[in-house]
Amino acid sequence: MNGIQRKRQGGGPLGRFRDEMNDLFGRFFSDFGPMELSGGAWWPAIDISEHDDKFTVRVELPGVESKDIDISVQGDVLTLSGEKKDTTEEKGEGYRYVERRYGSFHRSVQLPVTVDPAKVDAHCKNGVLTIDLPKSEQAKARKIEVKA
Repeated sequence: MNGIQRKRQGGGPLGRFRDEMNDLFGRFFSDFGPMELSGGAWWPAIDISEHDDKFTVRVELPGVESKDIDISVQGDVLTLSGEKKDTTEEKGEGYRYVERRYGSFHRSVQLPVTVDPAKVDAHCKNGVLTIDLPKSEQAKARKIEVKA
């Protein structure tokens, strides 16, 4: 299984330093789970694994309903967006407690090869969205016969 590497921006030694710092902070903050951003936006945690014929993407989306998730694939870019709406209400004698949490997210992930958008499959269970992205026929590895 090949690892997925981010395309680098270039820019000589300073560009490499920037890329290394981005990787370092990305790994550091990934331990905290979904990131809360300002303005109700947040960044869900994503795991991507590559197989011979497809990529599997798992996204942590607790509290997000399937109808509030948008997925699109264009070439080698997977884009996810959606909105989290959660209300907790508690009533008792002489009091009422209501708490609302909301926020939207938008993430784009560049894959190392193109996928077949007509065969993408997605399902959400227990707050985890799983997306299977079959590789396009041109991107699949082929065994080449060597002739004598």
